Amino acid sequence: MQARLLSRETGDHSPDDLSKSVNADLLRSFAPAPQHRFNGEIASQTHLEETKERARSVRAHGAGVSGLALEKFDGRILVSGGSEGSIKIWDLDEAPTPNQRHVFRPVSTIARSTGGKKVNGHSHGITHLAFYPFDPDAFLSSSYDKSLKLWATQRSALTADFHLNATIYSHAMSPIADHLLVSCATQHSNVRLVDLKSGSAVQALVAHGGPVLCTSWSPRHEHILASGHADGKVRIWDIRRAGGVIAQLDQEDSLGVLHRFRHATALDQDWSSMPHFRTSAQAHDEAVNGLQWTDDAKYIVSAGLDRKIRVWDAGTGANTLASFGALIQNRHAKTATMVVTSSGLSNNKEILIWPNDQEILLLDLHDGNVITRLRSPGSTNPVGPRGGELGRNRTTTIVWRGAGGGPGQIGTVMGGGNSVGAIYSAHLDGQIRAWMPQIPGPDDIDETEDIDEDEETRRRKRKAVDNAYRSLMGRQITFTGTSR
Repeated sequence: MQARLLSRETGDHSPDDLSKSVNADLLRSFAPAPQHRFNGEIASQTHLEETKERARSVRAHGAGVSGLALEKFDGRILVSGGSEGSIKIWDLDEAPTPNQRHVFRPVSTIARSTGGKKVNGHSHGITHLAFYPFDPDAFLSSSYDKSLKLWATQRSALTADFHLNATIYSHAMSPIADHLLVSCATQHSNVRLVDLKSGSAVQALVAHGGPVLCTSWSPRHEHILASGHADGKVRIWDIRRAGGVIAQLDQEDSLGVLHRFRHATALDQDWSSMPHFRTSAQAHDEAVNGLQWTDDAKYIVSAGLDRKIRVWDAGTGANTLASFGALIQNRHAKTATMVVTSSGLSNNKEILIWPNDQEILLLDLHDGNVITRLRSPGSTNPVGPRGGELGRNRTTTIVWRGAGGGPGQIGTVMGGGNSVGAIYSAHLDGQIRAWMPQIPGPDDIDETEDIDEDEETRRRKRKAVDNAYRSLMGRQITFTGTSR
């Protein structure tokens, strides 16, 4: 580090180069951060006693956490959704420093709706959460109750409610568009578009490929949308066109549309009359349940239940043939959440953050190399036959806290607010876990150590251990026996 600072002072490295180099080291040093815990259960004397007895009893949602969203402006507000239907809002700036012990409590809770009460919340488990792209004071939620809801964050108040008569697996909004369309991936084969301005489902993008499991808007073209389907296809839509589909990603095409254009030109064929893609083209051999554009819109990343992650050239549709090996786990027929960081974050490389069942992988997006593996506490064999389906601590979703909170980066800043960069993961066991770079600070904290003890209790324990040690070492020891 001193050598890097010297290089910057002498002009050999720019501030951006130094920042990227430091970020590369920080990314490799990510580790569990058990000093930060999320306790969403109602405090009681019995509960406090149980918490002191066993730190792992702390839960954000008792029935399991099924959704997470982090606002991208300050990276401060985290929203979590429970498998039972409740939604909780957390303030990440409650913790003064990354190394300081802190138990987060929800600043607000939206209760599950039940038949006997007039509650605006969801009646079934949360499937997806996402903040409004232009305002941290609004977020969207979807649920197995077949509804999409818009909430005011500060007041935890419902502002709009849409019933689609179909299970909504996930939803997305364009980060740049003037329109207020929400694309919904549902159990039906059509992509549903909901207009927040008019308050109705205004359009259906008609496809015939089974359920839609994921959608993602282009970060450069406000009318371009990608969707992943149960038939293994990734369809690219221009929502202004009557026909809709303008392309399908083809795993067998590593050259792209430009090559086909040049080939047609060389053969003196009429390019305009030729189909620009094969109707039978498939991106994956099984259902596609994950889609993500890179911030610069140059690449599309797709994930399928065939345990493959593919990276596509968004300009040509070509399969870049990036290989991530056999580590990838993806076997649950639901929307898979992945994070792609900006290329400006670390050495001009995008980092793919992928949640396996019981570990989180940080991978180089283009060569597939593993940067680091973050294993959930208690997981001894995350890729073995006993992992995942039977594991109560299985990861359900992740979010990244970078510059401004979201995956998008401004410049080369690693973290936002009081954070040096962090990953938050949601789990079926009800916990929200934090993962952070190792930086100079207090000694590592044992996962089972009581984090709610006051300083006086910890001082008494240290004194008792010290007294026992001194007593043992100060005891006079004599040896008896017959000398020879």
